[in-house]
Amino acid sequence: MFRQSQAFKQYKGVTTVDVLTRIKLKKTAVTFLLAGIVAAAVFIFHNYFYKQQVAIAEERDSLIATGTIEARTAVAAFKIPGRIETILVDEGARVEQGQELARLDSSELNAKLAQAEGAYAAAQGQVNQASHNVTLQSQQIEAKIKQAEAGVAAAEVGVKDAQDQVNAAEVGVKDAKDQLNNAQDLYERLRLLHDQGAIDDRKLEEARIGYERAQNAYNAAQISYERARNAYEAAQKKLQEARALLDQAISARTGVAVAQAQQEAATGQAKQAGGALEEAKAYLADAVLKAPITGFITQKYLEQGEMVNAGTPVFEITDLLHTYVKVYISEKKIGRVRLGQEAEITVDAFPGKTFKGKVVWINDAGEFAVKKAINDQYDHDIRSFEVKIDVPNPDLILKTGMTARVKILEGERQ
Repeated sequence: MFRQSQAFKQYKGVTTVDVLTRIKLKKTAVTFLLAGIVAAAVFIFHNYFYKQQVAIAEERDSLIATGTIEARTAVAAFKIPGRIETILVDEGARVEQGQELARLDSSELNAKLAQAEGAYAAAQGQVNQASHNVTLQSQQIEAKIKQAEAGVAAAEVGVKDAQDQVNAAEVGVKDAKDQLNNAQDLYERLRLLHDQGAIDDRKLEEARIGYERAQNAYNAAQISYERARNAYEAAQKKLQEARALLDQAISARTGVAVAQAQQEAATGQAKQAGGALEEAKAYLADAVLKAPITGFITQKYLEQGEMVNAGTPVFEITDLLHTYVKVYISEKKIGRVRLGQEAEITVDAFPGKTFKGKVVWINDAGEFAVKKAINDQYDHDIRSFEVKIDVPNPDLILKTGMTARVKILEGERQ
């Protein structure tokens, strides 16, 4: 038995001790191998977790936010009600600002325009006639006034001349009276002398003839004076009549004022008719729907032949060439954002593709963003600020409503 055991222990020249030694060595190697694997796993896991934490921290610290692709949109609507006569564009069409999109039935509007044009033409004719009347009456009245003024001036000259003649006649009467008195005194003296026989009949007869001549001259002077007085009175009357004509001509100016009032009334009516005409033209112009902005027809709400009320949307126009994204940046990061800063935009529809953008607007007023309180002593609600990033879309691959991830670049990455 002992021999068999001894033989077994020395089988093939290998002793039990050698086998046990080898087994121990293998166990040790396996142990070290397992320890190495565990250490490597721990190192790899720790390194991966660390990098993940660093990446998350960097992402939290970077200017990254999520928003939605948007574009400027305008609704095209008629200003007046009516029936759509013609639709000129369809969905997807690109239109320019001011381009005709649709027209309403304008037969009634054209009739109203013709009526307004006729009323305006008639009112303008009344204005022209009233203006002509004002000019004509003014010219006629002013001519009469000038004529009356000339008559007054001539009458005043006649009165002055007549007054001069009266004054001259008064002097002539006085002189003739003096000569008559002298001739009468001479005749009376010579008659006494003749009665006394101091003078002959011839001298007395000469004195008598001189006295008669003086009497006749005095009578003639009296007649001239009366005539001068009559002429003066006639001149005074003529002056009064000339002044009355002047007053009458001047008072006729009120007729010009009346004509001017009529002209102003006609002008007012013409302005009113002109306003009605412009209103009719505006209504006719409003029967044509024009694009309020340049863009693409993204919605067509009505079809040809349908009735439409004023303000009812007919088309939606979107400027797809100039899209933008609005994101919210917290107040802790907003100080790092400025106008003109470049940004990178990605969307899920195009993995791996980056679109370039630029910050074009930063809201000066912040909005509250809810933040759950962890510590009542330190944590509080924070504000965020809206930032608009312009994203050119020349290929029209960005669609409104797409979720966009925005990264605002800083430093050397711009």
